Amino acid sequence: MRRAASALSILVGLGALALAAAAQDSGGGALASPTEPPVRRLIATVHTRDDRGRVFCALWRGREGYPTRRQHAVGQAMDRTIVNRRAICTFEDVSPGEYAVAVFHDENANNDLDRNIFGIPSEGTGASNDAHNPFGPPGYDDARFQYPVDAWVHRIVIRIRY
Repeated sequence: MRRAASALSILVGLGALALAAAAQDSGGGALASPTEPPVRRLIATVHTRDDRGRVFCALWRGREGYPTRRQHAVGQAMDRTIVNRRAICTFEDVSPGEYAVAVFHDENANNDLDRNIFGIPSEGTGASNDAHNPFGPPGYDDARFQYPVDAWVHRIVIRIRY
């Protein structure tokens, strides 16, 4: 009887671990208490041509400063390590609404987007919706997307253009 109870408690414990792992795998984060909803996350997977340097990501909610003035981002700018030509930028506590993401590949890791003598970026850049403008940075309207009201995790993919 004692062995059966021990085995049952181990199974219950493993079941709880599996539920927690499933919540993490689905992007829902840790299981929330009944009074506290999970944190909303925007996960941007950024594809680069190599693993050199770092990727910088910033999130905007509105046109002001997009995409060149990071100080106008919604307080969520970050740099990430590149592994297997990918970097993952996770923005926390993202409310439902309209946003745009801008990224650049800081290949020489000098913490700045390098430009040539004409002001054109000499390192790769990217934006949500795969927005691109051959004559300058993409506009907010081209890069904007909706973070859905009914989502706890929203994923986007951004490919850097060189």
